[in-house]
Amino acid sequence: MHTWDLIGHRRWGYLLSALVIVAGLAGIAAWGIDFGIDFTGGTLLDLQLGREASLAEVRATLAGFGLEEAQIQKAGDRPREVLIRTRVLEEAEVSRIQRAFAAQYGGAQVLRAERVGPRIGRELRRQAVVAVLVGLALQVLYITWRFRSVRFALAADVALVHDLLIVLGLYALTRRTVDSSFVAVLLTVVGYSINDTVVILDRIRENQQLRTREPFPRLVNRSILEVLVRSLTTGFGAIIALLILYFYGGPTLRDFIFGLGAGVVTGTYSSIFVASPLLVEWHLWAERRAGRLPAARPVVEAPPPAEAAAVGAPPVPGRLRTEPARRRRRRRR
Repeated sequence: MHTWDLIGHRRWGYLLSALVIVAGLAGIAAWGIDFGIDFTGGTLLDLQLGREASLAEVRATLAGFGLEEAQIQKAGDRPREVLIRTRVLEEAEVSRIQRAFAAQYGGAQVLRAERVGPRIGRELRRQAVVAVLVGLALQVLYITWRFRSVRFALAADVALVHDLLIVLGLYALTRRTVDSSFVAVLLTVVGYSINDTVVILDRIRENQQLRTREPFPRLVNRSILEVLVRSLTTGFGAIIALLILYFYGGPTLRDFIFGLGAGVVTGTYSSIFVASPLLVEWHLWAERRAGRLPAARPVVEAPPPAEAAAVGAPPVPGRLRTEPARRRRRRRR
C-alpha cells in the first residue's frame, strides 16, 4: 500500500508558506493596511441615493464641503449605495451632506452613520494588538501544560503566527477593510488553528508512547496520516458553511466570512505542514547536537528480521536514511 511521505517533502510546504507570506508582506508594503474608522477615527456614511452616481460625481459633491480626501466606495451589487469614510463630522454636517446628495441625485437616505474619535481609534487599535498577543501567549501556556513540552508549544505557536500573517496579508492584497470585526476574525482563527494542531500533536504524543523504537520523522508522518481525513473533513465542512454565509449573509458579513474562510484553510494547512514538520526539525537538530545523529553520513537500513534469518539468502539492498548504524559486538574466541 502506498504511503504518503509528507514529512519527507516538508520543504515544499515551507516554500509554499514562504511564498504566500512574502506576497502578503509585499501587499502590505505596497498598499498598506486599510484600517477602518474603528482604528483611525472618523465618520462613516452609508448613503442610498435616488439614482446611480459615479465616484467622480460623489467626490465632486463632497468637495463642496471640503471633503476631497474622503474615501468613497460603492457596493458591487447595489449601484445606488455609496460608502463614505472621512474625518469626524458633526451631526449638522451630516444633515447638510444628506440634503446636498438628495437635491443632486433625486433623494438620499442615510442607511448608517458611525463616528469614532481619533483618540478612541488609537486606543482600540492598541487594545486589538494586546488582545491578539495575549491570545497567543495563553495558547503557548495551554500547549505547554497539556503536553508538558515547550517544544510542542513553540511549534504550535509558530503555526499560529503563520496563520495570522497569511490572513493579514490576504486582507492587504484584496484591499479589505481592517476594523473591529477583524480582531474577532484573528481570535477565531487562533482558536480553530490550535484545535486542529492539538489533534495532530496529541496523536504524535500517543504514538511516542506506543512506538518507542520507531524513528521520530516516520512516527510523525504516521501520526499525520492517521488524523488526516479527520482534519480535512472538519475544514471542508466549515468552508461549506462559510460559503453559504458569504453568498447569502449580506455584504456586511463578507469581509468577516472571508477572513474566517482564509483562517480555516491556513489553519488546517499549518497543523500538517508547519507545526508537525517543525517538531521533526527540532528533534533532528537536538539529535545532531547530542552527537547521536551524524549530519552527513547516509546509513543503509538493515533488512527485516525474517529476511536476515533466512539461510543463504542474498543480501537485500536497503534504503538510505540518516540514522547511525549500530556497531556489532565482536565475539570473543
